Amino acid sequence: MTTLKHAFRIFALMTLAAPAVAHADASEPAARIGAYDDAVIGVMKAKLGTAARADRFEPIVKAYYDMPTIAGLVAGPAWASASATDKASAITALTRHSAVSLARNFKDYDGTPFTVDPKVIARGPDRVVKVTIGTDLLYYRMRQSAGTWKIVDVISSGVSNLALQRADLATTIQSGGLPALVKKLAQLDAVK
Repeated sequence: MTTLKHAFRIFALMTLAAPAVAHADASEPAARIGAYDDAVIGVMKAKLGTAARADRFEPIVKAYYDMPTIAGLVAGPAWASASATDKASAITALTRHSAVSLARNFKDYDGTPFTVDPKVIARGPDRVVKVTIGTDLLYYRMRQSAGTWKIVDVISSGVSNLALQRADLATTIQSGGLPALVKKLAQLDAVK
């Protein structure tokens, strides 16, 4: 009976300690998205043209997105057999593509707040952070990469950006591999 009582006390203490660990773990993804949002707003406030905004967004993408993981997921099965050079080119092209997309979608800042929900949702190894921008909701799916939480997908209106990219580029990748992906993205991202 004493052993059972002792085991119950240990279980109760572990249960009480677990939420504190989960809460500390969950706050970092929300803080990262808050910093990311501040960086995006900073670029919008600069009132630059599309090409200049894309140039400013590129280091932000590198800092906050897990581009190697994203490139592998977008490329699908072709990723496994691609050369290291082709993989590096695809990562570079998708990084630029993400920067151009941000430049096209976030043009200027009208004062609308970006509100990060501090309640982070755990999905296996991933964390999902909700951000409200006016009446729009964005969900950032994040994963740890080299000890830092990084974005691997953005969901808007229930649609995964990663799934859209993969669907849009699947035929290109199937017909020409990663070199065709790089060429296609360069055409899509030509900024005037």
